[in-house]
Amino acid sequence: MLAARDDGGCTYQGNSDLYGVGVRVGLYAQWIATLLSTVFEPRSEAGLRTTNLIIQLAVFIGLCTESTHATTTTTTPHPSAAVITQFLLCGSLSSVTGDGVSHLHSLSGAARLFFYTALAAYGCWFWFTGIDIMGVENGGGCQEVAFFGRTTFDGWFRVLGKVLSVLGLVTCVALLGYWLHLLVARFRTGFESGLAANARQRKGRPRIELALLMLSAGLLVLSAMAVEYLIRENGVKKVGRADLDSVGQLIPLIAGCMGSAMVVWRIVIHGQFLKKRCLFLFGFHL
Repeated sequence: MLAARDDGGCTYQGNSDLYGVGVRVGLYAQWIATLLSTVFEPRSEAGLRTTNLIIQLAVFIGLCTESTHATTTTTTPHPSAAVITQFLLCGSLSSVTGDGVSHLHSLSGAARLFFYTALAAYGCWFWFTGIDIMGVENGGGCQEVAFFGRTTFDGWFRVLGKVLSVLGLVTCVALLGYWLHLLVARFRTGFESGLAANARQRKGRPRIELALLMLSAGLLVLSAMAVEYLIRENGVKKVGRADLDSVGQLIPLIAGCMGSAMVVWRIVIHGQFLKKRCLFLFGFHL
């Protein structure tokens, strides 16, 4: 398995439908659109998050399908490719309002919770077992790069991956339990009253938690930089601009770019950036 590019000979052919340039740019644009919408145009947030979830789910299913080849075929997938895909699936926070748990009241919020639970479970399998099944080098000793600074899959980065995956899974399972509690409490008095619960939710001025906003923006930049770095350092082929030739890449590309353009248009035309917002820093109103 070839990866590091010390001599230009360590390369492999990537999966353009998972992390080709169209998928990558589309997801980057979707992250930016969702972040801008959360801050300036909250009415568009739900639709953008649903679109983002659909694309993420498709990519995740592709990742799981490709990972099954690690145990069913002699040609194993590359662990660096799995890391690239995981970075694409974790590129932004679910909320920057400081009240993200309230999204569990909606169907899309619950669907995102199930998705992140499945992603955390995959991460546990990958960091504990999957890497060993896939292998991290070929017979010539060409190591795959896992993170910045040519970090390999041996040592601290794998330990970090294990810790984050376990913490993520525990958190998601706990939130699933809380979601079930909310679901039971919501429909305890009757089905109709449960359906009418959303109509009673109060809508106020957009609330922005600056700490979460900075964290989300930083995570977005880190994920994008890590993805591009790993593709370059591992010499991944068939995922560049010259290979933008499949519907699997064009759909997320068009969806992401159009979503970003529409959000920016509404923000500028309707003067959303001039409206007052409730700003918080670590829970304290500014």
